Amino acid sequence: MKKAILILAIASVLLVSVGVIVVAVKPSPIVVDFNQAQYQWMANSEYGAWSSYRYQNLETSTEFTKTGNALHTSWDFSPYAGESKGESTVYVFNKKYSYWIQKEGGVTYSYEPVFCDYTANNFFRGYLDFGEEDPSTESFDHGVGYQWIYFYAPEDDAGVKTCFKFAQWDEEMGAWLVGFNLYLWDEDVQNYNKPPFPDLLGEVKPIPAKEFNPLEF
Repeated sequence: MKKAILILAIASVLLVSVGVIVVAVKPSPIVVDFNQAQYQWMANSEYGAWSSYRYQNLETSTEFTKTGNALHTSWDFSPYAGESKGESTVYVFNKKYSYWIQKEGGVTYSYEPVFCDYTANNFFRGYLDFGEEDPSTESFDHGVGYQWIYFYAPEDDAGVKTCFKFAQWDEEMGAWLVGFNLYLWDEDVQNYNKPPFPDLLGEVKPIPAKEFNPLEF
């Protein structure tokens, strides 16, 4: 995301049902600074261990637009991903957890040098923690982002394995898992130990959407 960097807003209206009263929620822009860590697996390396691409303490920022209890932003991709759709995303405040939880959504794009002739279908989950305060750089404490990358191709499509030797067929998703990213966002200096590789074909999946933090980071 000058938004969280991923490898590879919208005004809302509140309708009050008392007579014909319409209250407009004024959008407010917010920039949040933080440190980012990333752990990645791509299916050009063996399944079961993180790929070599990982880092901590990347200083970056994200631009949000706040409307009521929603934070709107969009994903940026590096390198550039062609024919991308669905970059916009929204976090909604959840009183139970006091987190801003990312809503259901996904991004599709093409990038032939990596993904061959296939479309990369991305699923994102995660949350942001500003405590009980209004979102800002000063109130930001922690956040996490999960990114799954799938090819929707038949199980017997030999081209998938040509593109990604270690692609994993996911029976529940009906698609090929070709990548996974874990992003950790913190106000303070990061000092993480490398986390265990997750069970991406079992419990750590993009469904159901309510599992916004499957690794409990």
